[in-house]
Amino acid sequence: MIHIACPSADPYYNLAFEEFVFQTFQEEDVFLLWRNRPCMVVGSYQNICRETRPARLRRKGIPVLRRISGGGAVYHDLGNVNYSCITAQDGPVDYDKSLAPVLDALNAIGVPAEKNRACDIAIGGKKISGSAQRAAGGRLLHHGTLLFDADLSALEEISVQGKNECVQTKGTMSAICPVTNIRRHLPGDMDVETFMERLLAQMVPEGRRRILTAEQDAAVCRLRDEKYRSWAWTWGRTPPFTYEKSGTFAGKEFFARYQAKQGIVSAVRVDCQAIDGSLAEGLLEGAKLDPDGFAAVCAQLAGDRSEELLDLLI
Repeated sequence: MIHIACPSADPYYNLAFEEFVFQTFQEEDVFLLWRNRPCMVVGSYQNICRETRPARLRRKGIPVLRRISGGGAVYHDLGNVNYSCITAQDGPVDYDKSLAPVLDALNAIGVPAEKNRACDIAIGGKKISGSAQRAAGGRLLHHGTLLFDADLSALEEISVQGKNECVQTKGTMSAICPVTNIRRHLPGDMDVETFMERLLAQMVPEGRRRILTAEQDAAVCRLRDEKYRSWAWTWGRTPPFTYEKSGTFAGKEFFARYQAKQGIVSAVRVDCQAIDGSLAEGLLEGAKLDPDGFAAVCAQLAGDRSEELLDLLI
């Protein structure tokens, strides 16, 4: 097994980096360790509007990205360590086989971790890691999170309380589990960088570590810009859904309903005496599912109260 260094904290680059390595390094097993600045990462088959509150994330400046594997939505920050194991796919999907070396490495550096449920790692029954997989071209990508010293209050707000019950969809739903940070369970304290280096030392010998060439890095940047920063990949792949919400806006009763398929909004109905419902319907009909686009519509309809309206529309 080799390790390829990923020094970036840019989530767009890092997801592109992982996919590039998965597609390009075909001859050897590969282990990656990386961290992201605050972001929300959803599974390939998930509905962003169901798994998150897009308006809330937009205000916080937290981007939403879509990865190439299935599974649930996860909140990342710099206190969360992501790992990727890329190996030959030589049989049916086997999470036990993929998790075993990671568990052994964690135990070796003093983390009292154990497998929990089908694809989770836990300490004392509380989740510290979830994982997902993608198989293609005879290769298997198994990757997961490791909550080392993450902001669990932000995770609770964004990942748990952030579900949107106004969305009716067949997209994959995320499971909700109690979580804990690895750091508080260690026999002796260490920072996240030390944790990563000790984990890496268990997984990959010193002489088996690599970096990308300038040409390979340029290919990662192209994939980042053309795919992971694109509306088509992130929002356009959202499974079809119906959105319906009732509430109050500017002291008046509010109702909105629309459908979205392949990220395009249709069958819009907006009923509220505080705004021009007909104009709202006309602006949203055929629009792309996109928080920035919806925010522009809300600014046109509601001026200074646009954020309040945005919370009701997406």
